[in-house]
Amino acid sequence: MLPMKTTGRRLAALGLAGLLALSCGTGPRRDAVVAMEDDIITLDPYLHDDSITHSVLANIYDALVAFDRELRLVPSLAERWENPDDLTWRFHLRPGVTFHDGRPLSAADVKYSLERARRGKVGHYLSMVREVRAVDSLTVEVLTRRPYPVLLNKLTFIAIMPAGTPEPVAAPLGTGAYRFVSYRRGAGMTLEARPSHWRGRPAIERATFTVLPEDSARLRALLDGRVDLIRDLDERDLDRIKDRPEVEIISRPGLGVSLLGVNTALGGPLRNRDVRRAVFWALDPAALVAASGMSAGPINQLVSPYVMGYMSEDEYRRPDRARAAQLLRRAGYPRGLALELETSKTAADQIGAELSRQLSLVGIRLTVRGLDWPELSGRMDRRQSAFFLVGWSCSSGDASDLFDACLRTPDTLGHGSANWGGYRNPALDRLIERSGQTLDSRERIDLLHRAMRLTLEDMPLIPLYVRDRMYGRRAGLSFSPRQDGRIRLDELSWAR
Repeated sequence: MLPMKTTGRRLAALGLAGLLALSCGTGPRRDAVVAMEDDIITLDPYLHDDSITHSVLANIYDALVAFDRELRLVPSLAERWENPDDLTWRFHLRPGVTFHDGRPLSAADVKYSLERARRGKVGHYLSMVREVRAVDSLTVEVLTRRPYPVLLNKLTFIAIMPAGTPEPVAAPLGTGAYRFVSYRRGAGMTLEARPSHWRGRPAIERATFTVLPEDSARLRALLDGRVDLIRDLDERDLDRIKDRPEVEIISRPGLGVSLLGVNTALGGPLRNRDVRRAVFWALDPAALVAASGMSAGPINQLVSPYVMGYMSEDEYRRPDRARAAQLLRRAGYPRGLALELETSKTAADQIGAELSRQLSLVGIRLTVRGLDWPELSGRMDRRQSAFFLVGWSCSSGDASDLFDACLRTPDTLGHGSANWGGYRNPALDRLIERSGQTLDSRERIDLLHRAMRLTLEDMPLIPLYVRDRMYGRRAGLSFSPRQDGRIRLDELSWAR
C-alpha cells in the first residue's frame, strides 16, 4: 500500500453538510457512498465472474473460506477443515450463523450452493469437484476428482445462499455483513448493515454503491463531498488535488491484466495467428499507459507479478514493428488491414486513440467502439465480439483462474466459462489439467509457465498492461486497500 498524500486537517464544512458528523459531538458517521467505475453484471452471484460484481456482492454473501487483505486464506462460514484423504475436504460450519431472513445456515445450504454454482459462470472454480455431501447439519464434505491443492482458493468465489433460492436471483439473500435494500441498473445499490453478523457489528450502518464510469466524474464527486470513496483515478488529475486536505489518495499494485481478445470463430484477419502476433509486436504498452493517465505498468504475459504462474524472466521486448510488418506480409496483408475493437466506454476514452495510432504505424486501421460494460459483457458471453478489450484478475492468486476460465476448451465441468473467443488447444488443455492436480509446487509452477509460453505463441489473448488500484477517500474514512481489489464495507469506519 503506497499512501500518496496524508493529512490530519479537518474537512472544511462549507458545502459539505453531509460530513458534519465528523466534527460535531454526535459521534462518527454511520453511512458511506462508494463510487464504482462500472455497474454490476447481475444480482445472481453464480451468473458472472466479474470483479466489480464480486466486490459488491461480497458484502451480501459469505463463502466457506475467504481471503484477508493480503490474499491469505482465513476461515469464514467454515470455521475449520481437514483432509481425511487426498480427494476429500471436510468443512465444519460455524454454528449460530443465519441468513438475512433469519433462517439458520446448514450443510444443506452449502451443498445446494456449490451444486448450483457448478452450473453457472463460476463453475470453472469447481471443475474438480466430483460430489458434495451434507454429513450432518454443520458438516460438509467436498470430494474432488483428483488431488486439487488450490480448492480453498477457488471456494473464496462461491457465495453461499439458502437452499431453494429462486433462479435467477432477483433479491440477494446471504449471510454477509450487509443485507440488500435496493438496486437500480446504471445507478447503484443500497445496503444496510446487520448488527448481529457473526464477524461483529459493522461501523458503517448504511452504504450505497453508485456508478460513475468517468474518472473525472468520480473525482468531482469525491471533491464535492457527494461520495466518500472512489476507485481508479487518472494520474493526470493528481495535481488538482495535491492541496486539497479533505481527500487522500492511496495506491496499491493490482492483480488485473488488460488484454485484447480474439474470437476466431467469427472469421476475419485475426483468425490468422501471424496477424494476432503482428498486433502484439506492433504495440508499445509503456507508451499506451503513459498516454492513458492510468496508474499501470506494461506487461508481456497474461497474469500479474503477484500471481502464482507469473514468469519472472520477461522474454519479450516490445514494440518490434519491423517484425510486426513482416508477420503481416507473411499473413497476406502487405498493405495492411482494417479491424474493429469493442471495449468499455471508459477504456475507449483512455486508450482508444493511442491504440489506433500505434497500430496504424504497421498499416492496421483500427476502429474503436465503446460500449457500456454490461452490454459489452453480454456480447462477449454470446460470442458476438470478434475483437475486444477486457481485464482479467486472478483474484485467487493463481494463474489457473485465467487458464481454466478463459483458455481451456469449454466443457460440461465449467471449464472455458469465460472463453469468449472459443479458443481450443488440446496441448494447452493437457498442460492446464496437469498443473491443476500437481501437488509439488515447483513442478506445478513449471507447468503453469509452459502453459503461459504456449499461449503466447498462439496469442488468443494479447497482454497490454497491469493496473494498479488507485483509490480516493474522504479525510476521516478508515480504509486499507485489499490485494484482490474488493471493497468490503465492514472494513470501513469513520474517525471519531
